[in-house]
Amino acid sequence: MAQNGLHPTPIIRHVTPQGLTLLVEEDATHPLVAIQAVVGTGSATEGEFLGTGISHVLEHMLFKGTQRRAVGEVEREARTYGGTSQGATTYDTTSYDLTINKEFWAQGLDLMVDALFHSSLDPQEFVKERGVVLRELKLREDDPDRILWDLLFSTAYQRHPYRLPIIGYEPLVSALTREDLERYYRAHYHPNTITLAVVGDISAPEVIARVEALTADLSPGRVPLEVLPEEPPILSPRSVTQEAAIQLGMAGIAFHSVELNDPDLEALDLLAYLLGGGRGSRLDKGVQETGIAHAASAWNFTPRSRGLFGVILRMDPDRMEAALEAAWGQMAQIREQGVTAQELERAKKAFLRDHLESRQTVDGIAADLAGYAVLAGDPAFPVRYIAGIQAVSPEQIRQAARRVLQPDRVVTVRLYPKGSRPDRAGREGSAAGERASTRKVQLANGLTLLLQPDHRIPLVTLQAAFWGGVRYETAPDNGIAKIAARMLLRGTRRRNADQLVDYIKSLGASVNSFSGRNSGGVTIEAVASQSDAITDLLSEILQESRFPAEELEKERRLALAGLKAEEEDAFRWGIKRLYDTMFTRHPYRLNPSGSLEGLHGLSADQVRAFHRRLMDPKRMVIGAIGDFDADQMEKKLRQLFGSLKGEGGGQPEVPAEPVRTAPKERREETPRQEGLVLIGLPGLSVEDAEIPTLDLIQSILSGGAGRLFTEVREVRGLAYTVGAFAAHGIEPGAFVLYAVTEPDKIEPVREVLLDQAQRLIREPVSEQELQEARQGLLGAQRIARQTQGGEMGQMTLDELFGLGYDHSKAYEGALSRVTPAQIQALARRLFAPQQAVVLIGEPRAAEGSAPQTSSAPRGKGEAVH
Repeated sequence: MAQNGLHPTPIIRHVTPQGLTLLVEEDATHPLVAIQAVVGTGSATEGEFLGTGISHVLEHMLFKGTQRRAVGEVEREARTYGGTSQGATTYDTTSYDLTINKEFWAQGLDLMVDALFHSSLDPQEFVKERGVVLRELKLREDDPDRILWDLLFSTAYQRHPYRLPIIGYEPLVSALTREDLERYYRAHYHPNTITLAVVGDISAPEVIARVEALTADLSPGRVPLEVLPEEPPILSPRSVTQEAAIQLGMAGIAFHSVELNDPDLEALDLLAYLLGGGRGSRLDKGVQETGIAHAASAWNFTPRSRGLFGVILRMDPDRMEAALEAAWGQMAQIREQGVTAQELERAKKAFLRDHLESRQTVDGIAADLAGYAVLAGDPAFPVRYIAGIQAVSPEQIRQAARRVLQPDRVVTVRLYPKGSRPDRAGREGSAAGERASTRKVQLANGLTLLLQPDHRIPLVTLQAAFWGGVRYETAPDNGIAKIAARMLLRGTRRRNADQLVDYIKSLGASVNSFSGRNSGGVTIEAVASQSDAITDLLSEILQESRFPAEELEKERRLALAGLKAEEEDAFRWGIKRLYDTMFTRHPYRLNPSGSLEGLHGLSADQVRAFHRRLMDPKRMVIGAIGDFDADQMEKKLRQLFGSLKGEGGGQPEVPAEPVRTAPKERREETPRQEGLVLIGLPGLSVEDAEIPTLDLIQSILSGGAGRLFTEVREVRGLAYTVGAFAAHGIEPGAFVLYAVTEPDKIEPVREVLLDQAQRLIREPVSEQELQEARQGLLGAQRIARQTQGGEMGQMTLDELFGLGYDHSKAYEGALSRVTPAQIQALARRLFAPQQAVVLIGEPRAAEGSAPQTSSAPRGKGEAVH
């Protein structure tokens, strides 16, 4: 039993007679229970199967049916409990997670134990899932981050299995048989090789008794002895240069680091944060802000064996060597001169904040308990880790940098866009108490305050939300809303950009601005002792930002680079074009990230005026949640925002979107290797009473047990990524069905997606399917609102859009009343064939082919259905 400040209730550790390690933590904060199983085997311990990705294939298969549950029953049953099952494979472990409504904790345990020890490994499902993994491998060829990661690891490790990709190699995956999988499963999945963590609104004695009963018929197994080769040190620099189908250049720098239990762990983690921990870090100031690179980050990867310390850079291809040299300069400076005590103190505060954030969700706590029990031998490892972080000195940072960042022991990987390489260039994964009631306050100027004290965790989160986004844009200034949001962190009347970043770091705070299609805002989070300071900071950012021209140029450069990156993402590439086709008049057709024309044309005066227009107190909500006194917080916010006055201008004149009377199809060449199918249908406005019905339709279609997954992936094997989502707006938004598939399967995927929409019109859903969708949606809502940011984020937007901050309660009630007839009626209203817009992304074929837009589908001459 362990108890401490980070674990307000004890961690109960129990080992069953069969050797299964059970960890239980009671937490009644939310009506949820998380069940996390971690198996002590991953891609590095596959023995004779190294390189086949068999751990990952087994992760795909485990929940595909058991001796008691038919294929598909595990996912469907999980959904009835308000949750979903997920898995993840790493180099050292394989984990399975189930987060469910608390009422079903006993059934959830039965489901998890049954899958872990009695999986049927159905032969037909094996063939399907092996195909899914092979498609995953194909998709990785278009993922520049994954390409760079694999190159770094295969170059840094020469003997250790970390050199091999977790997912395996295509020929070896293809050669795997169901018998191989069975043999690996029987060898590695025993009670004594698995740690099970259960966290949530449960009773530890009851959980222990339930697990004892469920595992009584099991026996401990022989644990395969996997002696991994020790990786020899890097004795001289290693370098690899490759080309890939990308638009920006990328580079990786890596060094052999330490194991999880090494004494230098905390110093190296802080070193990575100091170098690349976002705004104000050494790489941000010395590499990104100077324009040498578009993005720079640093990390310290510490698995069970010796890990890697790395830096990742993204830049224009012709700045490759300049970016590498600048990054080296920042590392050398810390090696030689160290860091200041002030810098280090800021990093420590941020680490504490990040850890407290992870303690807000039951699944986060469960993952920590089981994961650290397996990898570090201590489920309460984070307590020791945080203490170690707080004890690190500037000298320890310098010594750790000298130990690891050695120029003669470095790995450098360069990744160029195809055709741009200079001749001379040399984790896989599929506190007890209650919050107080919310106080709503309306200020005289019309601004709404929402105050919700929550004393369980010493954190405070503030969020200001206001009307904005692309609804306030036109084509000539497309992108101004997002640029204005980002410029809020680029300097105020009190502090220039660098000083503002330094001040935020000194508070150990996290500050994020956002802008979407309907709104914009700012979120600030910090430990409770900084409550007054971050409230002042929110006012300073919103009311005193200067929008300097020189900082606008930096944001413009980053935004333009972001547009290039969007073109490399198949889904974002498609959504941008789908919305542009669906909406002919409404500004929803505009890309929230902007356009080349819009971004190039913006001036600092325009951005400044745009922000002033959004600062209308009548269209603004400020929410505060966390460890504070409500009276004092209200007084503070009144003082800071009570005199805020709107600049006028009112709301934009948004043209009504005409009703579509004929289907439309648009085909374009995509730069990716995979094909893309998107079906756009009319959506709803946030005030529509049928929002719960449409959300249930999304739940019926999407997810691991949804109709699209089952029909497109499971039954027909047509696509790996498939789903649907509803995008609500101030005016009616969109309902989108999507799939990423192979080029030769585009047409059948398109037909199946359209048919699934029409099926909702043809036949009513069953009461059982509706109840499963309802529980799944309810569970997803609860999971999303566990954190302070998730809770207040939803409340402020609900209040802003006129639904009321407590709309979630009415929403849950409305969900429970939706009938199959309502589902069918709404499908008839929104999913009529003539209202469908189809976007097809086809990999580049012959030279000279051109994008085309048509009002009727291609193919057999049939209407869209």
